[in-house]
Amino acid sequence: MAKKLQTKTVTVNFGPQHPSTHGVLYIKAELDGEIIVKADPIIGYLHRSMEKIFEDRYYNQCIAIVDRADYIGPIFNEMAVVLAVEKLLQVQIPERAQYLRVMLMELNRIASHGFFWGVYGQDLGC
Repeated sequence: MAKKLQTKTVTVNFGPQHPSTHGVLYIKAELDGEIIVKADPIIGYLHRSMEKIFEDRYYNQCIAIVDRADYIGPIFNEMAVVLAVEKLLQVQIPERAQYLRVMLMELNRIASHGFFWGVYGQDLGC
């Protein structure tokens, strides 16, 4: 009678990469030799506790902090803070400023998408 070989699975952690990289992904993979038995992707692994950091600061100080959440599209994070403050203070900004904001966000969106396509090959392992 032939003896059955027992294999032991190995758990390998992939990521997360440095917070300043373009993707923060953590994969916990269970391998049986070269065969992937199980893979648990955890997307959005990074948490910087910005809500807690904001508790001891003024509104204008929070704008610089939210830029660090997404270094490719900081304008969108800034707008979330600014619009919240404007709503709380019941401030109306001029129409020209609203147009400039939209233009700036659209340019930021284009840059963000361009960056995505630029590093897409690298993410695929090229």
